[in-house]
Amino acid sequence: MASTVDTTKTIYIIVHGKKDLLDQVKEKLAFRGFEKEKMQNAHLDKAGNPGEYVAMIWPPMAQKEILVNEIIEPSGDRGENKGMGAWENVGQKELYRIPLN
Repeated sequence: MASTVDTTKTIYIIVHGKKDLLDQVKEKLAFRGFEKEKMQNAHLDKAGNPGEYVAMIWPPMAQKEILVNEIIEPSGDRGENKGMGAWENVGQKELYRIPLN
């Protein structure tokens, strides 16, 4: 795990429609030091900013873990939408993974 993670910054959560896993993901992130007040559900119409974080269950159809990534580049709007909306072109760097079970 990277020692430079600022757990006081906003972390966006993507559960791919699996809302029943949202509380479990939040608990695991809180255990890793993220502040619950800074956890937000990700939305398709607006992505996060560089320096913030995103946590996503992975893989989407058979969730086994949570990927925690740092946002390193803002969304580049190329007019394409393949289902991820504003998150489609956001540059991210993987920091670590947390097992769901």
